[in-house]
Amino acid sequence: MGKGVELTTTKYLIHAQINANGIVEKPDVVGAVFGQTEGLLSNDLDLRELQRTGRIGRIQVIIHSNGGRAKGEIVIPSSLDRIETAILAASLETINRVGPCEASIEVLRVEDVRAVKRQQVINRAKEIYMGMMETVSPESMKMIEEIRESMRVHEISEFGAERLPAGPNVHTSDAIIVVEGRNDVLNLLKYGIKNTVAVEGVNIPTSVAELTKKRTVTAFVDGDRGGELILKELLQVGDVDYITRAPRGKEVEDLEKEEVLIALRDKAPTEQVINNLDFNLDTQGKVGKNKINRTSKTSDRRAKNLNKSDKFHGNKNGRNDRKDKFERKNGRNDRRGKDRNSRGRRDRQNDRIQDSRIKLLKNMLKDLEGTGNSEIYDDSLNLLKETNVETLYEDLKQDNPDADTVIFDGVISQRLVDIAYSKGIKTLVAFKSSRVIKRPDKLRIVTLN
Repeated sequence: MGKGVELTTTKYLIHAQINANGIVEKPDVVGAVFGQTEGLLSNDLDLRELQRTGRIGRIQVIIHSNGGRAKGEIVIPSSLDRIETAILAASLETINRVGPCEASIEVLRVEDVRAVKRQQVINRAKEIYMGMMETVSPESMKMIEEIRESMRVHEISEFGAERLPAGPNVHTSDAIIVVEGRNDVLNLLKYGIKNTVAVEGVNIPTSVAELTKKRTVTAFVDGDRGGELILKELLQVGDVDYITRAPRGKEVEDLEKEEVLIALRDKAPTEQVINNLDFNLDTQGKVGKNKINRTSKTSDRRAKNLNKSDKFHGNKNGRNDRKDKFERKNGRNDRRGKDRNSRGRRDRQNDRIQDSRIKLLKNMLKDLEGTGNSEIYDDSLNLLKETNVETLYEDLKQDNPDADTVIFDGVISQRLVDIAYSKGIKTLVAFKSSRVIKRPDKLRIVTLN
């Protein structure tokens, strides 16, 4: 940028280079610019008229002579628009003589002065800001954070009769994120996530349970035992589509933005999380939107199970025909004991009986799907006790010498296998088994898979 160029109204600077085959002076160059462009363009773009009206500034020329030749730079300030400035710049290249010498002029660039000013403003603003930050005390930074926090608090709304902390979009969004507490909602609001609602404890509020049945739900819980308990309860009373957790040992309210985004990006379908047993969840919970109500049709299902047991074993109400049939077959086998093939026939018969029993157990298991319940039967499949899967471990630890078979709505784990075997249980029936390494020979594990 040439020295002394007035930039108050200047928009562009035309930079051109001049080469002359002889020694020329600055007045020669200025005279050639005005003289050889005169009449070339319209009167509106005549250099003398433009300079008189202030639309171009003073022409700056810096010229040097060396070895009988001259070389220099021409700078013309312009307040014209882009097109007019480009035309004016192109007209300079028509000059072929300066004074007595042959010469050529080449436009190097057209500089946008406003862009230069903007960059100067940015650089200076950075310097001023750095100076401000150096003088800001920790107390001032704390005040700034408090103000920001108060602004985020204003964004929090309330949901349901329980007046639960929630993001402003939870009432209208098709997808919601269920978190543990108010601080979790605040932290996610800080990162622009506004479709959250907090359950405020292990006991899931009724309004949240009902909301989960109408929206696509992601459970976002802490990476500790408390988060696991909340998730278990939420699976019992609500409909959860996806599950994600904070990193192990961390809470949602303490996560940085990157950690929050990664956790939400890596959310997994509820069925996958339960099947993989990423945490000690020993219940199927309620998955999806079409679940069987835990308390509905309980008496009908129990009667159905008893009828199935009657068909297989007989009972005091006179349903002994199938049992008598088995006894007659066993009697015939005893009478044929001297036959050399009797043992093989008995083995095949026992296999058929076992297959029928397994099929019956699987049908009884299907009746428990989605209920979160467990049932304990004796050897004749008479119901001894019905309980919740959550308390199954404690129920099995109690002495019950007649207990033979356990059917429950969940996943068989190594811990359950160990407890059942120690209490003399012969058969465990569930939807899946996972991470069961030690399987006692006397304990049968039956799954739908």
